[in-house]
Amino acid sequence: MIRLYDGAGVSLDAPQTPVQPLAERACWIDLLHPTPEEETQVEALIGVEVPSRDELHDIEPSSRLYIENGAVYLTASVVWKADSDFAEIADIGFVLAGGRLVTIRYAEPKAFTMFAANAHRELAHRELAGAGGHDVMTRLIEAMIDRSAEVLEHRSRRIDALSTEVFSRGAVANPEAVTRDLEATLTVIASHQRTIAKVRESLMSLARIASFLQTLPEIMGDKTLKQRCRSMAGDVQSLSEHADFISENIIFLLDASLGLISVQQNQVMKVLSVAAMVFLPPTFIGTVYGMNFQNMPELSQPWAYPIALAVMATSALGPYLWFKRKGWF
Repeated sequence: MIRLYDGAGVSLDAPQTPVQPLAERACWIDLLHPTPEEETQVEALIGVEVPSRDELHDIEPSSRLYIENGAVYLTASVVWKADSDFAEIADIGFVLAGGRLVTIRYAEPKAFTMFAANAHRELAHRELAGAGGHDVMTRLIEAMIDRSAEVLEHRSRRIDALSTEVFSRGAVANPEAVTRDLEATLTVIASHQRTIAKVRESLMSLARIASFLQTLPEIMGDKTLKQRCRSMAGDVQSLSEHADFISENIIFLLDASLGLISVQQNQVMKVLSVAAMVFLPPTFIGTVYGMNFQNMPELSQPWAYPIALAVMATSALGPYLWFKRKGWF
């Protein structure tokens, strides 16, 4: 799919056939799951090749940020599906050539949708001549950073609520129910940690792109774009520190949950230990009188059985009262 936008952020009509050329006034060309025919159309307009899907997955730094044939090639790892429990990283390619920006993506991060919806307001006040694609590029990176901040804030609130919920479960009287709930909470904590890790990976990638953009002549020669790139680098640094702080909270919450599970399991073991101690003396007495010795005079007495039962009950009641006095249960 090809989506076209002019320098003012207004959506243009996409070609109806693969042989139809793209609009010359297109400033941002967004390729979503492009076909080979669509890639050929874009290459005919910008005069350089666009990276393939396999090339976007290359993790070598030299293959992610480079200049070739006068065109700037960048690959960013962007978090998406961040609102679900299974956040993922998508590799998105950027090509700056001929004053245009081409984005190649095989995922739909929310930042792109939000930026495309507001592009006409973001870009309308700028005169986009030769540096039009660079202006769109920096604003798009800003949108990704803003989206990362939104994800971190949302996850931070959810983690705070989960923390309150975890520590309030200690007052529940049923240890088994508490343990089951805490074990289910571990899955939720893992989901939060996965999302934060993906956001941190995305921020690292955006930081590298922001630093690389500042070395481009088109950026260095434009005071507004240069200042924007510096601001983006500062924002990424602040968000990375915030992500580290959230990760530390998640680790603390994980340790606390495991500790509470251990406490609840120890409570169960304590009850079992008390029960064993309570029934140990009666069991010993019953075992003694269950031995098959002929010379046990008290067995022939009529009062032997009730007295044995009374002694067994007393031996069981004694440890019970002692443990209760100690507050073990």
